Amino acid sequence: MAGDQELVTLLKAGDADALEQLIARWRSGAEAYACSLLHDSQAAEDAVQEAFARLYAVRTDIDERRSFSAYLYTIVKRICLDELRKRKRFPELPGELPDPPVPSAEAEYISRWDRLNRIHLLAGLDETDRQLLLAFSLEGKSTKQIAGEMNLTDGQVRVRLHRIRRKMRKGMKEDA
Repeated sequence: MAGDQELVTLLKAGDADALEQLIARWRSGAEAYACSLLHDSQAAEDAVQEAFARLYAVRTDIDERRSFSAYLYTIVKRICLDELRKRKRFPELPGELPDPPVPSAEAEYISRWDRLNRIHLLAGLDETDRQLLLAFSLEGKSTKQIAGEMNLTDGQVRVRLHRIRRKMRKGMKEDA
């Protein structure tokens, strides 16, 4: 039976059988190592398969004087660490999520009342203020664009918007 260095030499020459022998020799140990890092046997198996695929991709760069297991375990470790980082960024949610709570009749009434109150406050604004607020809030125009359209300065638009918002907030608090 050939040693690891001989199999690596054959692998570098393109011998697919050499890769199969290396997989047979090192797979279970690599999977155990990956499982100890990931605590998930399926993810460990996937990591080891990925490691062998990467080794095959860089087979011509493998130094035959170094231990094959050192290459393999280093690649497995890097794949496992990447997987752990990915899990940390995107944690899996356990089971099914509960349905969102259905708003109570009281909450629905308050929401509707709040919406009607805002409409009433908007109707109470003079035409210029209403146009300013709608252009800024709904149309997403900048204060400079609004100033150019309404023959005002940018500062005047900003001050008026501030006063309109304060008036709206004050009206909301008084009715609450």
